[in-house]
Amino acid sequence: MKKENSLVFKANPEKASTRIGINSFMMGSLFFILTLIWVVSPEKFNVVIVVQLVLAIPLLFVSSLAYSKIAYRKETKLWDIFGWFTNNLGSIFVLNSVGLMAASFSRNISFLYFGLTLSLMLVYSLINIIYEPHTFKEKLFKFLFFLVVLLFGGVLPLF
Repeated sequence: MKKENSLVFKANPEKASTRIGINSFMMGSLFFILTLIWVVSPEKFNVVIVVQLVLAIPLLFVSSLAYSKIAYRKETKLWDIFGWFTNNLGSIFVLNSVGLMAASFSRNISFLYFGLTLSLMLVYSLINIIYEPHTFKEKLFKFLFFLVVLLFGGVLPLF
């Protein structure tokens, strides 16, 4: 099986397989959470929360489809890029929803949650860079993408 490399994305069939499993678990959890929201009373939830949870499902589903192509296609670069973007958008939407739900209890807890999430992702990225300095541009791009989506979908709606 041929691995294709680009400046930011490197196809990895083993990693793709793991992401499919994680996506499946997350989609099942999202269906449960959305059913619970629907039963409890959807009007009690901020529309931004519900929208991000709803959008996360097709994003994670399509990410799984894209990552499954990496296992048996010769050309994997575009599948890997598409899978990465849909996976990360779906995952960050879930993270944003949790932080926004926490804000209904306490804005301070929500800010603590988003601050801890960003700090941990920064440390995660730095560790990657320390072990593989040649991946600096890749890890910087991925961290900045994470930061922008988390800020616009999670932190800014708090104001």
